[in-house]
Amino acid sequence: MKRSILVASLPHGPWNPVTSTPARRPGSVRRTTAIDQRRNGPGQPMDLTATGRDLCTAVDGSTTVVDEITVRAQIDPLGILTAIDADPPVPALADLIGAKTSRGFRALADAAVPEHVEEATVLHQLLDDVPTASLISLYGTTRDLGDDWNMPAESVEGMRDLCAGWIDGGTMLGAFDRTAVYPIPLGPPAPELAAHDDPIGWHDLDPLAPRSIRRRRRLDLIDGDPLELDVYFRDSYRGPEGGEDVLHEYTVTAAVDPGPLEVRSCEATAHTLPWPECPGALASAGRIVGEPVGSLRRKVHAELTGTTTCTHLNDVLRSLAGVAALARSLGD
Repeated sequence: MKRSILVASLPHGPWNPVTSTPARRPGSVRRTTAIDQRRNGPGQPMDLTATGRDLCTAVDGSTTVVDEITVRAQIDPLGILTAIDADPPVPALADLIGAKTSRGFRALADAAVPEHVEEATVLHQLLDDVPTASLISLYGTTRDLGDDWNMPAESVEGMRDLCAGWIDGGTMLGAFDRTAVYPIPLGPPAPELAAHDDPIGWHDLDPLAPRSIRRRRRLDLIDGDPLELDVYFRDSYRGPEGGEDVLHEYTVTAAVDPGPLEVRSCEATAHTLPWPECPGALASAGRIVGEPVGSLRRKVHAELTGTTTCTHLNDVLRSLAGVAALARSLGD
């Protein structure tokens, strides 16, 4: 069976992509990040451009950039980081050259720039995103190859019951088990997020190049007791000729105790996900309630596993560690 016919026959998850960005509020700080990964063709290296900024909006509406960085890197077809540089420069990043960008990369990155881990900087957020973003970038290659590519059965077995979307007997794996064809999910067209009445609401982003994956984030922290948190996450893909479509998209709202920076409440909403089973992971967001934001990366990695969770939602929850840096900005 042709993959396109198989995918068209299957039900998909929610397709309600976000169409705007909320206005920045006085007394808030906004972190925006993006990782673009462009594959130059099968067997060719991948170019990675990661950008991010923390923008503080004072009560009087004035703004201050408190953290900003651009990272450029190249990853070979085996997933090895072969080059990396940053603006402003971070010489210690050179220690990561030769590392695999999959399993183990986060620990190596933390060891290379421990001060950025401690300060929960934009750079640390970008480096923390590299392994999963690199995995998602393979999606572009599989889309480009079309029916000429299929996931090996042993790879499928290794991911069975990994998350809600990969649940045994679910839409995706059920289709694979019936047909031996791996269904590559599609998504709805990606609406523009920039607000025309707020040109600095997002940091500057170049148009997404063809054959690229973009992971885009927004995290707003609003002063008060409790601190209010509004988080947005989107993975999208632009093909060689077509437009950009959304692969995964969540928002998360949370409340954080301003003293110990512990999570008081947390709720996730699914906007765009590939399979009907994927929203079954939404309740897992509540499992971080009571946790200090500084321990979220460890907790999510260790405890949020299996078919009641989602890899991409986990990445959203991990990013709440950045509240530590954003809360300091509010107090400056």
